[in-house]
Amino acid sequence: MKGLFIINPSSGRQNFQDKIKDIAGRLILDQICNTIDVFFTEKQDDALEKAESLSANEYDFVVAVGGDGTLNEVVNGIVRGGSHIPVAVISCGTVNDFATYLKLPQEPEEFCEMIRTFNLKEVDVGVANSCYFINVVAAGMFSDVGFKVAKDKKASMGKFAYYLEGAADLPKQLTSAFRMRFTTSDQVIEEEVLLFMVANSQSVGGFHEIAPLASTSDGIFDLIIVKKMDIFQVAPLLLGILNGDHVNHPAVEYIQTDRLLIENLSGEELNIDYDGEQLMSGFPLNIEMIHQGVTIVVPTYKEEEKTVANWQLPVS
Repeated sequence: MKGLFIINPSSGRQNFQDKIKDIAGRLILDQICNTIDVFFTEKQDDALEKAESLSANEYDFVVAVGGDGTLNEVVNGIVRGGSHIPVAVISCGTVNDFATYLKLPQEPEEFCEMIRTFNLKEVDVGVANSCYFINVVAAGMFSDVGFKVAKDKKASMGKFAYYLEGAADLPKQLTSAFRMRFTTSDQVIEEEVLLFMVANSQSVGGFHEIAPLASTSDGIFDLIIVKKMDIFQVAPLLLGILNGDHVNHPAVEYIQTDRLLIENLSGEELNIDYDGEQLMSGFPLNIEMIHQGVTIVVPTYKEEEKTVANWQLPVS
């Protein structure tokens, strides 16, 4: 096989380059691949433009090496370019939600075995105002923490840097509600909102069950709305998030849909995060689904069935 590694050299952990050398060497020496090409990014959109330039069958697979933002760029490039080349992931970022959810191997031996067996999974891709995302679109409370944390803190402290920033900003975040309108194919919801997220997997922001019914290949998004609440409701909500029971909190709405229009009625500026990147197009936010829009190389495993006890899910 022939593979291309698209590498963000400034992403996350400092020892990842040795891991990449080990993986590339094993792929060649074990005769899994006869060619490994490497492309290093230097600035934003380099990974996107490189992936978009690829033609069908130019490579058997492309490896996104970096955090969720690097994966986002590679997915955007593959979908825009129409090459349909399968994507593998080596996570070197701070959170790596998508790789965590799909249990993608990160150690050299396990990663090379995954490439050798070459098990493929068709994964849904979201479209938010013409930008593609594979894991989440979010705005409101804590969703902009990633833009505030300095790169050196991300590299040295990992997810803990996000948690510290979020804790320091909590009092301000609880008073920053926005009036939003959410329109699906069969309902309209207007609420004072602290946070919303449109998730394609269960794992968002380092929390493994933030969208407990989500699947990357079911053709629908999981919309989670956290409404404005009394301060005394916050602690039960945070505890619920830790054990996956937050969907039963009175301030939480959970809806599944394959299309969604989100409008900011407050008139206040609100940053939108998509897969760790900032969506510059702003509101209104039109979100649609491309069912099984990209192919991901995954290990062989059985995806767990997702259930939430004593809770009825509205589907749009």
